[in-house]
Amino acid sequence: MLKQSATPFAFRFLPFVLLLLVMVSPVFGATYSDADFVGRGYGRFAAYNYELKPEMENLVNYGLDRLIKEHTRVFGRGVRQGFTVRYRIFGQFDDYAAYSLARYKKEVTKNLLGYYSPRTREIVTWRQQQTWLLVPTLLHEGTHAIMDEMFGAMPFWMVEGSADWFGEPAWAEGTTLKKDKQARWVRLNKMREEGKLPTLAKYLPSSDYDAWAKMFDGNVSQGYDLGFSLFDFFMSNPQATKFMAGIVTGRNTEQSDDPSLTFAKYIHAQWPGGLPMFEKGWHSWIKLKAEDKAPPTAPLTPSKTAPKG
Repeated sequence: MLKQSATPFAFRFLPFVLLLLVMVSPVFGATYSDADFVGRGYGRFAAYNYELKPEMENLVNYGLDRLIKEHTRVFGRGVRQGFTVRYRIFGQFDDYAAYSLARYKKEVTKNLLGYYSPRTREIVTWRQQQTWLLVPTLLHEGTHAIMDEMFGAMPFWMVEGSADWFGEPAWAEGTTLKKDKQARWVRLNKMREEGKLPTLAKYLPSSDYDAWAKMFDGNVSQGYDLGFSLFDFFMSNPQATKFMAGIVTGRNTEQSDDPSLTFAKYIHAQWPGGLPMFEKGWHSWIKLKAEDKAPPTAPLTPSKTAPKG
């Protein structure tokens, strides 16, 4: 027997109506759907109250092409035919926030420049308060989409560290981005001098943002900084790059329930002197980069190659 609700009929459907209105957009009449994505090359764009200029589209497509080629060079993986990266870009923060809450139940602040959803395979972002940040954000999140396409499980620090590193390529560096990147090295070196860098035995196994928040007294951005610097350290020497790539693409890592811990254990077992010696080299690299004295290639020599298969 169907019992009659004490709530008036019209009001029983109010939550569904409200959800629909949110999905329609704070600017009523503009619905959000997969049909909104248009473009050529690797990038597909859905822009709302934002003028996506052809120059911007060309720049992002150029960046995605470079990112895919660089990932293939480093990790020996490619993308499937027809692979695209989908960007949903809002001109207003309020629209970005409303869409994120309605679609993903995700509360965003202006500090969250954008995000990639593995479930829907789309990137959601907005114009940005500092407009120069949009291109690095699109490339950073594009790196997440590419790595999601290429890999299984990955160490958490590398998910963000590599996206920061690949997402700020030298060809895209303007004066502002160069200053921002150098400021990052200076911040890291200050942490090193003050003894505030966590040990790698603690940092490498971390597996989520909550762990970073606890590790850095709520300043999650420091977790990004460390991940970026570690990836740069690996990329500074061809042998170290090959070593890192072998661990990441190995079966033990990709099939691991805890790829962050698996990566840390392998470094400790196979790097000369284990994690303490690796950490010492990383600290030296931070100092050199902060002082702008880093050589083109770091003198690193892993004792063994990473596992195959």
